[in-house]
Amino acid sequence: MSGTNILMNCSTLAIHIFSMVISLIILGLIVYRFHYNKLYRRQIHIQISSSPFDDQISLILIGNTYLVFSIYHLAWLSIIFRTFIGDFSLLKDHFYLGDSKLCRIQVGIIFFLTSQMYHSFLLQALYRLFKIISMSRLTPIKLFQMSLNNIPIYILMIIFSWLISFLVLIPAYTTFHVFSYFPQQYHCLISFTHIKGFIYSLLVCYLIPVCLILYIYFHLIMYIRRLPNCGILLQTKREITIIKFILKICLVMSILGFPTLFFLFQFIITGEMHPFADRIHELCVSINALGFTFGFSILNSFTQLLPPLSADEDSSMINLRSVIT
Repeated sequence: MSGTNILMNCSTLAIHIFSMVISLIILGLIVYRFHYNKLYRRQIHIQISSSPFDDQISLILIGNTYLVFSIYHLAWLSIIFRTFIGDFSLLKDHFYLGDSKLCRIQVGIIFFLTSQMYHSFLLQALYRLFKIISMSRLTPIKLFQMSLNNIPIYILMIIFSWLISFLVLIPAYTTFHVFSYFPQQYHCLISFTHIKGFIYSLLVCYLIPVCLILYIYFHLIMYIRRLPNCGILLQTKREITIIKFILKICLVMSILGFPTLFFLFQFIITGEMHPFADRIHELCVSINALGFTFGFSILNSFTQLLPPLSADEDSSMINLRSVIT
């Protein structure tokens, strides 16, 4: 039992607990705001039309992201607890911590949720793209413009993204054998030693979604040059700024993946793995997840999720009309 191992494990555990609590609080605020919007509209019998998009759509997409965050942290806690128990000889004698189907299911859930996390970021970027298309009326197809403001369409997109995350998980089990048992960690994890599996997980969980977000960002840059209306131009720049912030979060958090890449290249060159590689990887993942949790709370200005306590009708309308950004 190494003091360094226990320290890193406790740090990882504390970060995931803290991040999960924050995610649940924000998710609760989102549900509260969603209920408030419906109640407020029922009372005043109006439909908000300051934007071609309903702010309920934004709430649904952000809620999907924080739902993934919450489950993701919970799944990691179940894995870290195995390591925590294994680090203490008095505890591990009472639990079976070897390789098992449950062990591989746990890491499969992590793989699934990581993929879904980046898909939720992609959905938010698509929402910004569709919003600009609808505002600027760049598409002549009226039916398409109407569908962009349709809540069921976005619910179907969320369901479809969850389905894709499940489908990409199947080859990870059957073809690439991405997951392995780590005796020193007492749990299963994505293996550094299976290069093909590691590359596959990197592609489907991170690179492909981030590249699509990059494409959307540069596509919107091209849209700006086609917008003569100053009012629309300002709104468009605002949406592009949000997508740019999403990209910054993804790219800055990817820096925490450098230690993992360093250990991977070390294994490829020397054939040996650093004894602390897995613990450092898990600690970086927890910090990464914490950065996502706080980064998106800043991005979406979650203080706006609270409805105004006392205001006249005009100020209430302004607050209700503001899209969560």
